[in-house]
Formats: sequence, structure tokens, C-alpha cells
Amino acid sequence: MVLEESEVDKNIPKSTVIEISEFSVDYHMFKRSRKKPLGEFEEYNALKALNININDGEIVALLGRNGAGKSTLLRSIAGLLRPSKGKIVTNGRVILLAGADPGFITQLTGRQNVIELALAYGISENELPDFIKSIEEFADIGEAFERKLSGYSTGMRGKVGFGFITALKPDILLMDETLGVGDREFRKKASKRLNEFIKRSGTVIISTHSIGLARDICTRGIVLDKGGIVIDSNAEEAISHYINMTEKS
Repeated sequence: MVLEESEVDKNIPKSTVIEISEFSVDYHMFKRSRKKPLGEFEEYNALKALNININDGEIVALLGRNGAGKSTLLRSIAGLLRPSKGKIVTNGRVILLAGADPGFITQLTGRQNVIELALAYGISENELPDFIKSIEEFADIGEAFERKLSGYSTGMRGKVGFGFITALKPDILLMDETLGVGDREFRKKASKRLNEFIKRSGTVIISTHSIGLARDICTRGIVLDKGGIVIDSNAEEAISHYINMTEKS
């Protein structure tokens, strides 16, 4: 259960829900050069011996230039990448929001996809009717909800996918930027739903280039550069450091 702020005893330490210990991820990249025209594999250190503890209820901005290791870290926390060294321990259901396709099957209808995926994500039979209704109303694609996904446009798939993901109730929410599906009116609607999704999620890590978003909703900031931690502090200090870092480059 996530407590309201007024119910939290400030003197009681929050429990750790993500523990990252000496965590490293190495890739092998194939490169060719004049000296070695046949090419060779070179090791690339995507993440380097990270140590991070994140507590229940924290909203963390993950900042850094492109290639700093943000997406790799989120995918690692979600269990999609194996470490070269170290470990990550999570406590609770983890949801990675990094696209609008939660695992659709194109030969099923929109409704059938929502039902099958909901059950796979642990939605109970009792919760299912309200869960489906929420997605159907949000996507607002009319009778197309009863058609096979193979006939959907990219925008329609994005609406149903975004609606599905943001209807879940994760203990740990990982966001790799925000989604940009649909027209301007839909994006406004999606932004409101996304904020509600964040509020009801227990712990949130957002990888973003948006300083405004980080300032508005985050309590803590972690800046990565070349796979390592540059600063881990309160949101304002981390944002200021990131701005100075990018202005100098």
C-alpha cells in the first residue's frame, strides 16, 4: 500500500525497493578500421560499477546526454539485461514504460489483446471489467476495439498500448522518456493520464531530457555520464549540475 504524505512518519526510514550494487554492463561492438579491415570486437562499458539505493515513494529523474547509459540502466532494473558484474535487487512489481506496445498479438482484436495481457500482468478476474473499460474509453477508437490489431494504424495501436500500460498499478515504474502518439488533443489527454499513473505508482524513475518535467515532479536526481554516476542528490542540485555539464560541452 502507498501511504499518503500526511500518513507517513518522517522519522521512520523508508524501505529500499531498488538496491544496485557494483553493477556493470559491458557490450561487445564490432568495428572496422584501415588497420583492421576485417574488423574486430571491442568492449564498450555501458555502465560502470554503479551503487544506488532507491527508497519506496521516491520520484527520481535520471539525467544524462545521449549514450550516458540511462536506457541501459532502466532495462537492467526491469530485468531485460544481464550484468557483467554486480547485481540489482528489486522489491515489488516493476513496469518499464518505453514504448506503446506491451506485447500485442496482431491476430487478436484490441479487446482480446487487453484481456490476455491483463491476465498475464496479474490483473484479477474481478478487476478485469473496470480495467478493460478504462482502456476502451481512453483509447476512444470506437468499433475498432473489436477489430484485429493487424488492421490498426500506428496511432491506434499506440493509443491502446498507452492506455493499457497506464492502467496498471506498478510498485516500481520506470519511464524512458514519454510517449508521443496521436494528435495534439490526444497528447494532452495522455499527459493527464500519465501524471495520474505516476502519482499512483509507488516508486518512479524517469529518464528524461526535459528539465521542466524533472523539476515539476521529481524529488531526487541522478546524473549519468559515460556509464558512471556524476551526481546523486536532490532534484534541484542534480538538475543544476546537468545544465552546467551540458552547457560546457
